[in-house]
Amino acid sequence: MKNLKMMLTALIVFSAVIFSSCSNEDSNSLLLSPNSTGSSNAPDLSEEGKNPDELDLSEENDHRNPRGYIYLQSNDATQNSILVFKQNLNGSLILQSTISSGGIGSGGGLGNQGAIATSKNEKWLFAVNAGSNSVSSFRITNSGNLNLASTISTSGIRPVSVTLHNRILYVVNAGSDDISGFRIGNGGTLTAINGSIQSLSSSGSGAAQISFSPNGRYLYVTEKGTNNISIFPVNNQGVAGAGTSTPSTGQTPFGFDIARDRYMIVTNAAGGAAGQSSATSYNGINSGNISAVNGAVGNNQAAACWAAVTKYGRFVYVTNTASNNISSYYIFPNGALFLINPDITAGNGPTEIIVADDNIFVYALNSASHTITSYRRSLLGNLVEISTTSGLPNAATGIASVK
Repeated sequence: MKNLKMMLTALIVFSAVIFSSCSNEDSNSLLLSPNSTGSSNAPDLSEEGKNPDELDLSEENDHRNPRGYIYLQSNDATQNSILVFKQNLNGSLILQSTISSGGIGSGGGLGNQGAIATSKNEKWLFAVNAGSNSVSSFRITNSGNLNLASTISTSGIRPVSVTLHNRILYVVNAGSDDISGFRIGNGGTLTAINGSIQSLSSSGSGAAQISFSPNGRYLYVTEKGTNNISIFPVNNQGVAGAGTSTPSTGQTPFGFDIARDRYMIVTNAAGGAAGQSSATSYNGINSGNISAVNGAVGNNQAAACWAAVTKYGRFVYVTNTASNNISSYYIFPNGALFLINPDITAGNGPTEIIVADDNIFVYALNSASHTITSYRRSLLGNLVEISTTSGLPNAATGIASVK
């Protein structure tokens, strides 16, 4: 712990020095505490030694024996399958099994985040079949393998992302620009919810991801084509009402994850323009009235598309597909973002990323090299590369984790 405190103190001093040597107020705004008005206070990443995401990395809480599983979707146009990887002791992966999904994939990129989702009790997994316009449910066995339980039409075209809250599941269909809902039965059966189909803000919206708010009362969909975030209220029966939309703070809103149970951290791909990517934190997600906390915080990279938040919501990792790297941000208690490291080395074309359930290891899918890069989280929001798993299906998408 002594070394941890020394490193955190050094970061604070270093950040203050950087700020004092610069003169451009706008470019320095990322170095300021969001509660300050011109002071050079950098964030205390240790939170006075109580940051739970950092404490998970301390010697006292070191998780050296991961027993989890990582799931990936092949998205193959002939037969979609779920690939099951087991975590080795050092966090590297080994392919354990491949299970048919009951549908077919698109055979190409989906421009999405969240093609796979797991239940909170880690007993069920759900995956979209973009080529056959369906969604499937699987029971997760004690050994991490999957048993197909149900496959049902999404009543739309090209489903790309799935989300669930308790026994209610929703899918966003990028091809038909709508969402549809389902009830999850005791055996994993999926039943369509009458009246749940709702349209996105417009045709050609370019839906990227759908997710419930933490309280389950709202659904959020990022729309790349309209630069909107669509919001749908959900009643006690799980029926979504008509949506409204709000302009995103940042261009080309793409993937997102939830932090501290009340903030939505959204990546902004900026159409893939070099050096223009950013991330935005929104509050109000449990009320359906979102607003940006401290604007679109740039990372000087290209095509920021996917986001993964640590277990306790203190850090978020963003993949920059066109820059072949990963950025890390600190998330303040009030939801504001602070760029820590703009360019952690990644594989070729990093897309989806996940922080494993053990909160120690991070896995990034590289779409161009068809690999998964395994990382171990390190202090101050950084990542240390462990290994590379190669030979993935060319159109692989979606990634999920269970213990």
